[in-house]
Amino acid sequence: MEEFKIIKLPTKDDEEKTQKEVTPLQEPISDEDYQPPKKRYFFILLFILIVISSIVVIKIMTTFDDFEVEKTWERKDSLESHYLSYNNNLIKYSADGIFCTNYDGSLIWNYTYDMINPCVDICGDYVVAYDKKGTEVDIFSSKGFIKSIVTTTPVMEARVADQGTVAILLQENTTSYIQMYDQKGTLLVSGEIHPENRGYPVSMALSSDATRLLLSIINVNDGEVSTELVFYDFTSKGKAEEDNIVATYKYIGALIPKVEYMKNDKAIAFADSHIIIYNNNLRATVAKDISVGTEMKSVFFNDTHFGYICEQAMDNGEVKNQLNVYNLYGFKCISKEIDTSYEDVTILDNNEVCIKNGDEISLYNLQGIKRFNYTFDENVYNIIPGATSRRYYIIQDNKTEEIYLK
Repeated sequence: MEEFKIIKLPTKDDEEKTQKEVTPLQEPISDEDYQPPKKRYFFILLFILIVISSIVVIKIMTTFDDFEVEKTWERKDSLESHYLSYNNNLIKYSADGIFCTNYDGSLIWNYTYDMINPCVDICGDYVVAYDKKGTEVDIFSSKGFIKSIVTTTPVMEARVADQGTVAILLQENTTSYIQMYDQKGTLLVSGEIHPENRGYPVSMALSSDATRLLLSIINVNDGEVSTELVFYDFTSKGKAEEDNIVATYKYIGALIPKVEYMKNDKAIAFADSHIIIYNNNLRATVAKDISVGTEMKSVFFNDTHFGYICEQAMDNGEVKNQLNVYNLYGFKCISKEIDTSYEDVTILDNNEVCIKNGDEISLYNLQGIKRFNYTFDENVYNIIPGATSRRYYIIQDNKTEEIYLK
């Protein structure tokens, strides 16, 4: 016989009592209080870094061997015309005058002169044009002509600063003169250099704020060649020094035909077989002396990088041209053999090295990758980077082309 258990069914009071005794396991979380796990942040950041790195690597390694012409502008220029990039426009100059134009050739301003050997220097918004071994120096800004300075002594070199101050190196017989003018033509500084005291100035550099001047002076004494670098400072600290000279460096047996002030007014000197970088301080202390070990065939620079081409012997005895590029700290970016000959080498505003050999153009990035190589139908005067990394302006004999690499 089966036995039955009597079960007492819970009453309403028992259910309410049980509900009060039970504690919820977790409070509900609102959307505002929710925080994703830290690991998720890490993987998201890692993914973003991988994507960015991939894009950079692809951009560095991508090469082009053809292009598409997007626009063409016909020009009528003399063979002696020269072209420079200037404030996203072009400076064209020749023995007859100087022109500032858009890339399409439309005129912004122009000025006519009569020079035998015209030269141009640009700093920021200002341009100076001068007749080397002549007596005319003209100052311009983005708005056009400002002032003409006529000298009584032949001009060897002229440099312009960021505010329009102009430094002029003049030479008559064996005596050299240094003169500095503001953009209104007012004489600010004047001095003489006699060969029996120092030698013959061959190159001059002016800082962007016109407070510092650097001269390279070559001297030949008893058949021995030496170069002296003289640093002038025109601030209150420099005025306390004799003749405003704050530092001098003498290099026995070396020729230094080119000096320059670059970004942040760091001075650099190009000797025949080494390159010296100087700190931007009052005494212009040496930051780095780069020994090339062989004679440099060509030197080039922009505001942030510099380089040279020299000959390098290969293991098989073959001699090839070697391309070398450094940053302003003296660290080498490129050291690469070049298979072809060349006529000219420059570094563009986008830090690509342009090697020109007649109608053939080669572009190298700072990783040493030959990014573009092409032989054009006409001689190329200049190549100027456009607004994007694949856009360029090609200046040829009778036309300017806007091209897009593909």
